[in-house]
Amino acid sequence: MNANQLPEYVTAQEKAVQALAAQLDEVQVAFNARFDQFKAQHDAALAEVSELVAERYEQSAGRADAVPEGVRRAVEERLPGEREKIAARRTVVRDRALPASRQAADAVLSEAQAELAELRALNPQLDEKEEAAKKLQQELQGRMVALNEEIRRQSRGLGVVTHFLSILKADQERQRTIGRLEEVNETLRRVRDEWNGKRQEVSARQAELQERWQAESVEAARLQAELDRLDDPARAEGLALRRAIYATLDGLAEAEGSADAELDAGLRRMAGLNAQTEAYHEGLGVVAGLMGLLGGIAAGLRALLESVEGLRREQEMHRDYLEPLRFELPPDVRDFHEQWRALERRFADETAVAAHPAEFSAAVKPLLEEELSPARIEAMFNSMGQMIRQATLAWK
Repeated sequence: MNANQLPEYVTAQEKAVQALAAQLDEVQVAFNARFDQFKAQHDAALAEVSELVAERYEQSAGRADAVPEGVRRAVEERLPGEREKIAARRTVVRDRALPASRQAADAVLSEAQAELAELRALNPQLDEKEEAAKKLQQELQGRMVALNEEIRRQSRGLGVVTHFLSILKADQERQRTIGRLEEVNETLRRVRDEWNGKRQEVSARQAELQERWQAESVEAARLQAELDRLDDPARAEGLALRRAIYATLDGLAEAEGSADAELDAGLRRMAGLNAQTEAYHEGLGVVAGLMGLLGGIAAGLRALLESVEGLRREQEMHRDYLEPLRFELPPDVRDFHEQWRALERRFADETAVAAHPAEFSAAVKPLLEEELSPARIEAMFNSMGQMIRQATLAWK
């Protein structure tokens, strides 16, 4: 393998690694999509079974045999912590969240009222301007009528000749009146535009403020309802119990048998769903780890390629007295890079892979421990480095 062939080989292996990483990226997307769907089912079941367990507690008035011992013990261990969290939440809602929400609603209401007051104060001012302009407009229009009549009267017969100066003077005054009338009309237009613009602006702003006030009011009502529940000792205790049950069942790994058939089925269902959750988490972790590993290999190959390219340039610059480089690709390097295509085909059906996270993790773990183990990756790069050093010995 000469100095031109080795870069081609390294580039081809980097592309193969990147292709496998791209395929695994599709697997990761499929995993996340499947997990999102599964998580919705899991959480719905968790809420349902948690309520079932809570009902058993309430129906039995805390009787020890109401639920299996392991579940009961785990719930009771969590209860003190949940009571503390509820007490802390009550303090936050009462002293900070609810007052802040009410204050925010009041602030929005005050802002809306201030804007309306500003609009009401502006209305008389603009109305006064409009009335003054309309009065002047009427006066000028009346003067225009008088001037037009005067000019017509003086222009009859030979009046154009005999009253020329008077007609000219009246016409000049008429032109001045027309100019003033146009100014007054423009003033009226500006006053009306200002009022309409301000009214529309305030109207739009009022709608926005109304929406904000409603949102803040709804939040304040929600917080008040929450505080009412937390202030009630019985309801607060019931909430603490349900939170403790929820957390316990969310981590339930193995279901104990129960004489209560419905409860037994619910607990077994949660244990199975939790096992699937762990499988998804493990599968997602394995995919992320494998992609990170491939990214490291690709980066290492790019660095190696830069070294080889540097040697090739040096050989080209000094070809008159440097021997051509010859590389003998070690068998372990060739064997290591022959696995990319097979692995890409192995994960080609991302939908099927994502549907069986446990099987995927079980299949990839040996791969990470053997074919793509840190020791084997390091040995591959060491062998390629030794190959390059051996080839440059010909230059000495």
